[in-house]
Amino acid sequence: MRRSILFAVGARAIRSLTAARSHRGRFPTLDQNSSFLGPEPRGKDARKWHIRDKRKLSNRLREFFIYSPALGRTVGVRVLLPGIPQEVSPVIHLYHGGGDDFRSWTDFGAAEELTLDSPYLVVMPDAGAGTYSRVAVGSEVHDWPTFHTKEIPEFLAKNFSVDFAPENQLLAGLSMGGYGAMKYAAWHPDRYSWAAAFSSPLDPLSAIPAFDIIAMREGAKSMTLFGDPVADRSEWIANSPYGLAENLQGLHLWLSAGSGSLEESKDRDLLESMVNQQGERFSARLNSLGIRHSWFPRTTGLHNWTSWERELGAWLKTLRRQRDYASSDRRSIERRGGPRVADGGEFSYLTGHALFDIHGWRVEISRRRAQIVCFGSVSAAGFSLTGTGSFRVRTPGLYEPGRRYDISVVGPTGTNDYPQRADKKGRLTFTGRLAAAMHDPIIPGKRTQHFTTVGQTEVTTVHIASAQEDEPAAETTDVSDSAHVDANSNATSVYGYNGHKIVTAFPPSD
Repeated sequence: MRRSILFAVGARAIRSLTAARSHRGRFPTLDQNSSFLGPEPRGKDARKWHIRDKRKLSNRLREFFIYSPALGRTVGVRVLLPGIPQEVSPVIHLYHGGGDDFRSWTDFGAAEELTLDSPYLVVMPDAGAGTYSRVAVGSEVHDWPTFHTKEIPEFLAKNFSVDFAPENQLLAGLSMGGYGAMKYAAWHPDRYSWAAAFSSPLDPLSAIPAFDIIAMREGAKSMTLFGDPVADRSEWIANSPYGLAENLQGLHLWLSAGSGSLEESKDRDLLESMVNQQGERFSARLNSLGIRHSWFPRTTGLHNWTSWERELGAWLKTLRRQRDYASSDRRSIERRGGPRVADGGEFSYLTGHALFDIHGWRVEISRRRAQIVCFGSVSAAGFSLTGTGSFRVRTPGLYEPGRRYDISVVGPTGTNDYPQRADKKGRLTFTGRLAAAMHDPIIPGKRTQHFTTVGQTEVTTVHIASAQEDEPAAETTDVSDSAHVDANSNATSVYGYNGHKIVTAFPPSD
């Protein structure tokens, strides 16, 4: 019964959104597509992204149709050249909402006019229905995050002169596009430094019907976007800006939402009221974590382009003032810890991914179930990991090439100490074991529900210290190329310095 009510409210919110936009013009996706390009690429041509068509729409506006391997089809991208020409331009990744497409910000949101006196290159990629997530549609998987955060940067690097330094990579979006901007910032805090969300749902677990409807508009089945909110809670948190808010420390954040009403009208926009409440909760969450941000709950405003055009203009003005101040005050950059992390300074990172790269560290976790992992107190001296299973870590080049280091892995299963030499790039690569998880119960039920979370809060700590040299350094061997698993002993044999054999535990995933 409760689920039916939630779906009814979500459906009503989507209908309200559609009605609010109808007076501004038809959805571009209803009468424009890429069918004129012919069949989608196959075979070798489908392995890499490539531009299938491009056109000049104005002095600044360009339109591209790009084949994306992550999506398995061709999608559109619009690019606005900087209003103030730059030799190397900062980039704003500007995302549309559900029901819109890559043309919407320039067709309805006055993006071209608002950025006329700005130095930014603005890229506006398509996002389908607006999930900004991996979506299973039949036998296909639409991987929108890979398209947005990997293929689009490659497209920009190949075709434009842009600056990929984090301080010059900015994210912004309306409604679901703001959700995508804030989520990508939480996933990659080492790649972006500014994120803005206009009228956006930032806590998926508090807006389950809306996210389910958006996924179904993409073509997915009900409750398949992040799974069941109870049984698959970790997946929901892994895709939640609210759940990953800790990662946003040090970024410049802007949130805004209207009240859902206008002064001259008594009607209420339920969708805008909902995202306003979410913005309030998200702001409170950031305050509890001590994360500075700008939250603007407007006294009026609906979920429509009039509001979003206003918000984009306001953000750009604030952006100009803040960036001018930051560039004139180098201490503000130091306070945010950017240079320190690159030199091995401490940071922490929360994620639901089993494979992730952050600040040059590469972490692979072998596990039985999805879980939220805290990669904490990370520095050249070591780190901690929560969760179950086994891990493999490759550090950045923070160490002296060829020098020997003592590595100590301390966790629920015991302590494992062994030495290793840094490779030619100053990196260490090693494995270890996290907490053990219990096997799936044969007869699931209330008495076995806790099995899915057993061990996920356990902490494993790794300490890295320079060892006292007692023999000349031999030729460095990259562990990643020399490790092999002994199937009989469930251990990893690593041939380290001088050909000595080092054995470390690396059991099958628990």
